[in-house]
Amino acid sequence: MLRELDVPRNEEQEPLANAGKVSGFISPAEDYKERRLHIVQRLVKDPINTFYFEAENNEMQDYGITKGTLLIVDRSKIVHNGTMIICNVEGEWLNRFLVRKDDQIYLYASKQKPPLNITGRNVEIFGAVTWHCVPQEKSKYVRPGRL
Repeated sequence: MLRELDVPRNEEQEPLANAGKVSGFISPAEDYKERRLHIVQRLVKDPINTFYFEAENNEMQDYGITKGTLLIVDRSKIVHNGTMIICNVEGEWLNRFLVRKDDQIYLYASKQKPPLNITGRNVEIFGAVTWHCVPQEKSKYVRPGRL
């Protein structure tokens, strides 16, 4: 279970961490000073039902998910048509898009791979993917600036 974190501050890198020491009095705005945002506060809405997975392959690379991508999964989210999910299909864990067409249910991975029809199969939907975080050292995009 995740709890709110109090991130330690590096005093050497803080510009005027305590302005009262410099000017001789405490700033009137000290009561309105905002705490630092921790990434978990932005990415996790329901800490009790949030889990993390790491992509093991490049099957979802059409959607920006490559090997090593961190997937943030919320079990409390309602899964509907078009939701990216983590599921277990007959013992195999998969990251796919859930798509309903007429009375059939499919899992989509990429444009090159045919969809997997799961209608009537033993499938456990673990939860909905709410965020995916891609390590930048593995990104294919060219960064601006001199090469």
